Amino acid sequence: MSHNICALIVAGGVDVDQARTVGLRAAFVREGVSVFPIDHFFSAYWAAVRGNSARLDLPDGLSDTFPTEAVLRDLVCEVTGTGRPQFAIIQTDYFGGLGGQWAAAFRGEERLTPAGASINQALAALGVRATDSLDEFDVIGLGEFRRNPDFLENYVDLCDELGV
Repeated sequence: MSHNICALIVAGGVDVDQARTVGLRAAFVREGVSVFPIDHFFSAYWAAVRGNSARLDLPDGLSDTFPTEAVLRDLVCEVTGTGRPQFAIIQTDYFGGLGGQWAAAFRGEERLTPAGASINQALAALGVRATDSLDEFDVIGLGEFRRNPDFLENYVDLCDELGV
């Protein structure tokens, strides 16, 4: 069974109506975090539309399709109403137990996780706590979120229209 997701995980309160205006649709909200499916086409589109070519402070060694655009931080600021929101970008690509995962957590512009951070490390940086029987990944239900929703495919065409 495969597990192939990319998501923006936001700690704390989120204005759901504002999130929808920028294409963010929560897959679920648990343990004080909101999980918004995204991909590199989503972030490239919003960077182009907003004229923001800045990049996040990311370590080397991430997936080639890991979203890098700083516009994601801008979007999180807008939906949380704070200048230094806590958020993470995560990505998985597994099939039959083989594959990889990548993650980076932030408070505003400051990266909170080291190079090579696991998703659990990024979630812990956002305040998610493992239990005796569940790690951070399972505490918020990421094991149930197996693939990104089809609506993200629209961003491929939107990027193509913009020449991005």
